[in-house]
Amino acid sequence: MSIDLERLENRLDVINAFDGQLQYGAERFNRETNRSGKGRPSSGFMTPEQAKAVEDTGRERHIRRTGMWRSVDNCPVCGGSEAEFFLERMGMRYRRCAACTHVYADPVIEPGELGRIYGDDQTGYRIYTQPLQKEIDRKKYRYGVDIMDTVGLPGRERILDIGCGAGVFLQVAHECGWPHCVGVDANSAYSETYREIEGVQFVNCTFESLDRETLGSPYDAVSMWSVLEHIYEPTTFLESLGRVLKPGGIFFVLVPNVKSLATRLTRTLSPCFNWKHVHCFSPESLRRLVEGAGFRMLHRETAITEIENIKSYMSGEFPYHGYGDPDGLFDFITPEYIHRNLLGSRLIAVFRYEG
Repeated sequence: MSIDLERLENRLDVINAFDGQLQYGAERFNRETNRSGKGRPSSGFMTPEQAKAVEDTGRERHIRRTGMWRSVDNCPVCGGSEAEFFLERMGMRYRRCAACTHVYADPVIEPGELGRIYGDDQTGYRIYTQPLQKEIDRKKYRYGVDIMDTVGLPGRERILDIGCGAGVFLQVAHECGWPHCVGVDANSAYSETYREIEGVQFVNCTFESLDRETLGSPYDAVSMWSVLEHIYEPTTFLESLGRVLKPGGIFFVLVPNVKSLATRLTRTLSPCFNWKHVHCFSPESLRRLVEGAGFRMLHRETAITEIENIKSYMSGEFPYHGYGDPDGLFDFITPEYIHRNLLGSRLIAVFRYEG
C-alpha cells in the first residue's frame, strides 16, 4: 500500500497505532510485554544478560568484569580519534565524537563474550514473543512494508531481515506478497518460534558468519529492525550488505534515537544506553554512516513517542512506571510535535543502494 511520505499528518495515525504506550498506557504495556519488574529493562535494574558482563557491587554500583572488555580507539562512523565523555549507565560508558558528534560505547564487550551472552538472551525473547508485543509489532512491520513499496523497489521477490527475532516482520512481509523471505538471528531461543511460521526461511547464526551460497541470489530489500546499533564495525557491515542487494535495492533501518525527547530528558535513566547498544545514532550520524557505505537516503522519520515516560519524568516520577501526567500539565507535548521534530525514540530511515 502506498503512503504519503511528504505529509506527516497523513501518516500520524498509522505511526501512533504501533506506539504501545499511546494504545495501552505505559503501565499496562510495560507489564504485559515483560519490560517492567526487577531484572527487566524498564525497571531501573540490570537485566540478567548484562549482569554477565557487569557486576552490581551495591557500593560504587556497576563495575565491568575483568577480561571481558576492549577499548575503542576511533569513532566507528567517521574514524575520528578525539572524543569526549558523554555519560555512563550501568557499567556502559559512552563517548561523543568531536568530529561528527556520533555517540558510541567505549569500552565494548569482547566479541566472543558478547556472542555467548546474545546466544541466550532470554530478556529479549520474553518481550518479543508476548501477544501484545506481537500485535503492536505487526502494525509497525506493515508500516515498514508500505514504506518500502512507496519509495520503489527493483523487484518484489526476495527480502532479507537481519536480526529477525521472533520472525514477525517476515511473516507480515510474506502475507503482503513477498514470496521469498529470509531471516537471520543469532539467538537460539527463537528456534521453536520459527517452526510455527510458514513461508519463511530462518537461519540461526550471525550475518557475518553466513556464506553467499546460504544467502542465495541478491535481494530486493534488506531490513534491520533495532539491530544496526549492535554492530561493532558498521561501515564494513554495510559494505557487505551492499553486496547482497540488487542494484537499486532498498535498505530499511530502525534504530534508537539518541536525540529523542525522552532520552534528552532522562539521560542516564534511558534504556537507549544498555549493554547491547554500542552505537547511539542521531538522525545526522545515521545518515552519515549509511551514505558513506554507498547508499542514498530516500526517507527519514521517527516513531514511538515515549510520551507517557516523558510526562512521568516531568512530573518528578520515575519515567518507566506509568505515572504519566494526571494533572494535565504537559498536554502541550503531542505526538505530532515529537515526530515533526524527529524527537521520537526510534529513527526510521530508508536508503537505496547505489554502490
